Amino acid sequence: MDSYFSKLRDLASSAASSIQGKISRDYAFNLSHKPFGQSGLWSLYKAVRSKTGQTVTVWVFDKRYFERGINRQLLAAREQAVVIDLLKNEAGQLTRLRHPSVLQVIEPLEESRGSLMFVTEQVLASLDDLVNPDHRQHASGGYKVDGDVFDLDDFEIQKGLLQISKVLAFLHEDARIVHGNLVPASVLINAKGDWKLGGFGFAQAQGTGGGEYQYDYQMSAQTQRRLDFLAPEVVFDGKSHCASDLFSLGCLATAAYFNGRSPLDCRNDVGAYRRDLDRLSSSDALAKVPEQLRDPVLALLAVDPSHRLSLNEFQRSPYFDDILVAALRYLESLAEQTMDQKIAFMRGLPKVLSKFPERVLRRKILPALLDQTSDHALLPYTLPNVFLIVEKLTEESFSALALPGLKQVFAVVDPPPQTSIVILDNMALLQRKARADVFRSDVLPVVYSALMSPVPQVQDKALEAVPAISDTMDAKDLKTQVLPRVQHLYTKASVLSRKICALKCLHGMMKALSEQTIIEHVIPLLRRTKTQEHGVIMAMLEMYEDMGMVFVERGAVAKEILPALWTQAMNSGLDVEQFKRFLVAIRKLEERVEREQIKYLEKMDRGSHSKTVVNAEAWGFNDDEDNRGDNNAAQNGSGDSRFETLVMGNISSPSRRSKLAPLSNPLADTSSTKTGSASGWEWDSPTFSGGSGANKNGLIAVEVDVTESASVAAQDDDDDFGSFGSFLPAPKPAPASITSTTPLSSRLRTTTPLAATHSVGKLGSATKLGNTAAPLPLPPPPPGKSNYSVNGAFGNMHVSAATSSLIKTSMLPLAPLASLAKPATLSSPPLASSSQKHVGGKAANLGDFDPFA
Repeated sequence: MDSYFSKLRDLASSAASSIQGKISRDYAFNLSHKPFGQSGLWSLYKAVRSKTGQTVTVWVFDKRYFERGINRQLLAAREQAVVIDLLKNEAGQLTRLRHPSVLQVIEPLEESRGSLMFVTEQVLASLDDLVNPDHRQHASGGYKVDGDVFDLDDFEIQKGLLQISKVLAFLHEDARIVHGNLVPASVLINAKGDWKLGGFGFAQAQGTGGGEYQYDYQMSAQTQRRLDFLAPEVVFDGKSHCASDLFSLGCLATAAYFNGRSPLDCRNDVGAYRRDLDRLSSSDALAKVPEQLRDPVLALLAVDPSHRLSLNEFQRSPYFDDILVAALRYLESLAEQTMDQKIAFMRGLPKVLSKFPERVLRRKILPALLDQTSDHALLPYTLPNVFLIVEKLTEESFSALALPGLKQVFAVVDPPPQTSIVILDNMALLQRKARADVFRSDVLPVVYSALMSPVPQVQDKALEAVPAISDTMDAKDLKTQVLPRVQHLYTKASVLSRKICALKCLHGMMKALSEQTIIEHVIPLLRRTKTQEHGVIMAMLEMYEDMGMVFVERGAVAKEILPALWTQAMNSGLDVEQFKRFLVAIRKLEERVEREQIKYLEKMDRGSHSKTVVNAEAWGFNDDEDNRGDNNAAQNGSGDSRFETLVMGNISSPSRRSKLAPLSNPLADTSSTKTGSASGWEWDSPTFSGGSGANKNGLIAVEVDVTESASVAAQDDDDDFGSFGSFLPAPKPAPASITSTTPLSSRLRTTTPLAATHSVGKLGSATKLGNTAAPLPLPPPPPGKSNYSVNGAFGNMHVSAATSSLIKTSMLPLAPLASLAKPATLSSPPLASSSQKHVGGKAANLGDFDPFA
């Protein structure tokens, strides 16, 4: 059952589709929306052709009009047929007639049970909408359509009246018909701003007609002719001929300046019409008409048809003797002119373009010029005018009005050189108006082609255009498409001016090139340059200077740019001023390198100092609050309970710990003078001197840590560095030269013994050498222990009872650093393992590390 109903629905849908008219199938519009305008009984809808995207206007008459309100009572079947015939006659006349100023029909009339419908070119408004305040869709100052405010000026009225006079001449002389309904509502304005004639519902052949005019109040006003726009012979005699349209033309010209009102403002009252006709020459409406148009209008409004002005005379009146109107008329007839005449017109048009209203430029002149771009020979003369108008367009207007036509121009293969030059001259304008993606896809290929053009003038224009648009280009395209072509032009250029032009192009491109690209491609290109002409050399100087100050880092400046500048500066062909200019650039770049390198090295020094502090922490030195406590403990003879616990041998009890006393140098000179403390650790080479003076050496302030298990740790590493007892020799004067036969591992301990000054400061802030204050003694051994270990900067030091007493008797004040002599040469067997050092009692791999070498 479900399948049965589904088939019925499909059948009904197919039937509805077959009944649907061609207009509904091929054009997208919505009848449920409010129409944008009215023309008589026709509702106007904006629509788009599905296949082409063309914007059009659909004219729709809904037959339900006869069923609404009073129309159902007043309009009998006969009157309804009259209205339908009137509407059909209008659509049929428009379809039959072909003239530039007749509204163009795209799809003929279609009649269905509920409506009449046909399609025309796009219509924006009627003249009545634009000049009648009651019909204006006001926001501020005029009738709005698609965001464009229509406020007719004198030129547009001039142009429109001229177009209407021409179409009337066509109707009278060629079509042999009388319009019979020339009113503001019958004049339609299309998308280009042209005035198009419609309202042909009352059109009839010449010499026909009959009966005296009577206004039928039972019929809609839209289905009857307006009395105030009719000629006297039509009103009183019922006769209509060509001169009747001339009278209506005079009324229409007045209405264009008088808010859509005729000088015979009789409101369909024949008696009022007669009275106004008698005083027509003194009508207030004529006072609104421009002086040059007033006499032609009065001649058109003559009561006697034979005395009325002809259409040719009207068109030749001084009112139309205007350079703008004449230029527009010539543009409309340009297809009929010779090539020489076309070129002469295009060359002179820029002189008057600025005088046209912007709406006329956008909607009338620009489309006419773009139509001429199909003639490639005329392109060099047409495009300058197009770009003058593009300058006045917004980005949205450019995309909608100009870009579609210009894309066809950009796609021309092997265009005339003059065409490429015009486009390249306006490349910056196109960059501002076009979207970035459109500019890259449609406009930039013109630049790429121009760079490879065989015409030198085109090459020069392309080189001039690239710097201004380089920041818009894709980085990849700039590197792969533009840069190789510019380099090719530079290397192959045989004319000095082109070589300099290529250098300027490269200079302007640098802001969009990466630093790596400049270093790899631009600088080598300059350094390979063999030309010694002054212009080329000075252009290269400017490039080098900008590169060195802005675009590359200091390393490239020092290694690549400065040597190249000195090479160029030594060119013997330079004069004094040019050489000085090189010196200024070189000094500026040298100052930059010096400034930035010093800043870099200072930063590295701070980083290195910070790293030293971190390493010292890793070696077991305390910091911050603990160190300050250590100093106080060392000076006051008492320490933290945790340190006491540690020293006294009870590791498991946190309440028995204390701080360690610093070590002193048993070989220090007692005559040393006191120096200020320095931030950071200091290191000096050992010094051996003869005589009675003791051995002098720089010292490092350290903390020591005594634990019960320290001797075990030291003993485990004894095979590498020996015991602490062998590290400290008996104090005696050092001879002038020492020849040692002991292992280097032992001498390593005797050469620079560790000692501590009075106070052990914060890590990284050890006191300098030569402190005259008496060094503190080593801490006593733990109860019941004859041997113990002390943690030093370079490992655990094993202390025996004998050694402790030896150290106590050997503690002397330190000598000043300046008084230390250079170390004597040691000769000894090689160190068994030079790649190790003690850290916390363990051997650590440090490469070839000899701290006392």
